[in-house]
Amino acid sequence: MAISKPTAERLSRLALLLEQQSEENTPITSAEIEVLTGWASHTIRKDISSLTKTSGIATNTGYLPCELAKAIRETLGFAGTEQNCCIVGLGRIGSAFLDYKGFAESPFTIRAGFDSNVNRVEILKADFPLYPTFKMKEIIPRLGISYAILTVPAEQAALAAERLIDCGITGIVNFTPVLLPAPPGVEIEQVSILDALGAIAARRSINTKE
Repeated sequence: MAISKPTAERLSRLALLLEQQSEENTPITSAEIEVLTGWASHTIRKDISSLTKTSGIATNTGYLPCELAKAIRETLGFAGTEQNCCIVGLGRIGSAFLDYKGFAESPFTIRAGFDSNVNRVEILKADFPLYPTFKMKEIIPRLGISYAILTVPAEQAALAAERLIDCGITGIVNFTPVLLPAPPGVEIEQVSILDALGAIAARRSINTKE
């Protein structure tokens, strides 16, 4: 059964949430997930029913977090293997990811960072190697990197995205304000604080009128 993009996005977020739950693997209900996420419980149950393997994830008192997260990862195609990523652009936003610990609780691993400023690459410290951008063509295939976090200045975004795709990158999280077109076979997720604030304001306005 084909999974829609909204369902896949919710499931991915749900898997991360479940993996952050208590180590006791205490069952969690769709009503409890609704409280944590804001998604309607019937939507949650429908999303879970779209998983390719649903046996063993439910009990009489709810879903087993570890088993459900594993089923989600398997359905979405990134279970059991690390998903290698890189950061392109090590300015204020990009460098903030150098010490970000959230990746440790996910299937995604930052393998490299790139910046056009060689001095910045030499000065910054990280748990993974940092390189000048002219080495992307060599490093990205060698490290098996599939995804990129793009945090370059706006005027460099389009060219940087083209170079990443040419290096074999199949997914880009775009933190720049530039809307980037996605060629076939490549997914680009636009992350905008203004869009997020606008969405919150819109929902608040609708809820206030109801």
